[in-house]
Amino acid sequence: MSEQKKEDWASVRIATKLSPAELIAFCQDTERLLRINSMYEFEEWRSDGDRRFFMRARNLSNGREISTPLLVEPCQDGIRIVYAAGLKAATTFRVAPLAQDGSMIGLDGGAVLVVTDDYSGTPESERLARISEVDQSLVGWGRDLQRYLRHWARWSGFGPWRWYMRRLWQPMKPKARRITFMLLAITAFELVIGVLAIAGLVFVQE
Repeated sequence: MSEQKKEDWASVRIATKLSPAELIAFCQDTERLLRINSMYEFEEWRSDGDRRFFMRARNLSNGREISTPLLVEPCQDGIRIVYAAGLKAATTFRVAPLAQDGSMIGLDGGAVLVVTDDYSGTPESERLARISEVDQSLVGWGRDLQRYLRHWARWSGFGPWRWYMRRLWQPMKPKARRITFMLLAITAFELVIGVLAIAGLVFVQE
């Protein structure tokens, strides 16, 4: 007798200022959604056509390697990523208007993104035996998505910002992103100090 597969899932909810249509459109880029996770250190990503992809990455949250084909299933309110290998069966990105979600009311005209990791593809006894393989990055991934979507709502209409995030930031590994951010912050600070110093010299000369 085969063991019954029970539900086993975890989810995070992210409030945004985007409309449901805008947020659903954002979710169509599967690679971007996955790479936003700062706990995924990508080694390989490729498209195998017909909504099929392959990813190989190190999951820094549990020290495990992810190496699996993916199938992206479009839904009316988002997408579902189905994994061919590993303990996690799927990740669903579902969009709903904030007004329909009593716990998320507060951003008028916005939408909520619900990200759910589903582990119910394997029997419960096997899941318990492989507990160390559970992806512990979901909460951090939610924070990463919230931060990215906040910037997206503000800057997505600015072409140079989109180019930087798509062509430079997105392919970077998490450590490289942190280093780049620190260098940019230092450069901006030095620029401000330089401008203030020049302004001070002009003021003294006058």
